[in-house]
Amino acid sequence: MPNPIPLSLNAKSAPARFQQGGTARLVNGFAETIGEEGRVTFALYCADGLQGFARLEGIATGIRAALEVDGALYVVAGTQLWKIQSNGISTSLGSMSISGSAQVYMVRNRRSTPDVTIACDGVMYNYRTSLQQVTDADLLAPLSLTVVDGIVIIGTVDNKWQAGEIDDALSWDALSFERADASPDPVVRVFNRQNELMILGTLTCEFWANAGLADGTGFARTTVMDLGCLSANSVARLDQTVAWVAHDRTVRLLQGYSGQRISTPAVERDIEALADKMTIQATSWTRDGHSYYQISTDKWTWVYDSQYGWSNRESYGRSSWRISTVTEAFGKVIAGDRDSPNLYEMGQSFADEAGDPLIFSVTLPPVSAYPHPVTLHALHIDVERGVGTGTGNAQDINPEIMLEWSKDGGATFVGTRTLTLGQQGKRLTRVVARRLGQSLLGFTLRISCSAKVARALYGVYAEIEKDAA
Repeated sequence: MPNPIPLSLNAKSAPARFQQGGTARLVNGFAETIGEEGRVTFALYCADGLQGFARLEGIATGIRAALEVDGALYVVAGTQLWKIQSNGISTSLGSMSISGSAQVYMVRNRRSTPDVTIACDGVMYNYRTSLQQVTDADLLAPLSLTVVDGIVIIGTVDNKWQAGEIDDALSWDALSFERADASPDPVVRVFNRQNELMILGTLTCEFWANAGLADGTGFARTTVMDLGCLSANSVARLDQTVAWVAHDRTVRLLQGYSGQRISTPAVERDIEALADKMTIQATSWTRDGHSYYQISTDKWTWVYDSQYGWSNRESYGRSSWRISTVTEAFGKVIAGDRDSPNLYEMGQSFADEAGDPLIFSVTLPPVSAYPHPVTLHALHIDVERGVGTGTGNAQDINPEIMLEWSKDGGATFVGTRTLTLGQQGKRLTRVVARRLGQSLLGFTLRISCSAKVARALYGVYAEIEKDAA
């Protein structure tokens, strides 16, 4: 038999345009560098699981926005504003006459008791000591919302934006507005980039600084970038800068005053295929030294790791991740469910998604010797030897991984092998699958695991032989 040779282990999702070109994917996992000192230079680990943190009773809709303010978490679910304490106890602060489906934006100012300001599809509410609609006659219709130097700023129609009074979200001046008129494109989103106002239009992006001018907003335009924004909901903070889906269907990361393309052709194909690109929703977070930017629809979820690139997330029984927004609060990472009034804590110590299986899966790059057929005598999988708990369901007691293989480039997976990781008190020295057969086009291999154990993949090695054509 041939000696085992290492196979390429992909640290990201990178499917080709057509299946024969490759279907490499990383689902519900992330790569992390170990370095030359380790057994391998990098490993693949299972993504954070979810544990229930709070449930907003009396409503049936999902989490639309969340903001941590002075030790409490403010959340919009349905048309209600909620306040959640560190122990998960939630209190409804009142209902709002806002759209039930449009994007919700939330900011705070610098008051000793901060204003929590909410904007949604032309309507603004504010919570200071009670929830009230902002009805100042000088307020324009807010379509997006940010805050710079304690000044609440809204994007509105007719390529206009408006600034409120310093640390007072209730007071507005009819003359305190500007036009983003370097180009006649409408304003899509206003955003704070390191205390600089970023006005994203459909085709351009303008940057304004608080110059302390005596009239108007007090801001002065500093520069213009010829790159617009496709979806207002796609804008999120990442690594002290901003990521968004641009008007050219690419994902961009702001570097200085230019947008660096960070999307891959696979991500861009998924964006282009959407019938309604306004449904793209973004969120971001940091965890264990990783910075993540996520774009999601009901059809897919792509997660960008600033170190390794793009992977996918999927919740059990669906093609996308259930999470709509991620916020850091109470020293935890809190995630909101897009379809239910549930908030979860995210963490490596949680091995499932609030009771649903969390399936970690990697589809490897193709293994072939074209035009020669190949025989795959054995596959050695170097994994963390997760030890069963001794209690729970069969998968928890005797954890397994599943190996699947395709002989047509990943179009169909014709073979399946279940491999045991080890019962409680037992540890395997290796996980091996033998006699996987012959293929003219080579093999596409997929390894997955849903067991509630530590899940890590260090390498895959094949006893493979090139056959005569």
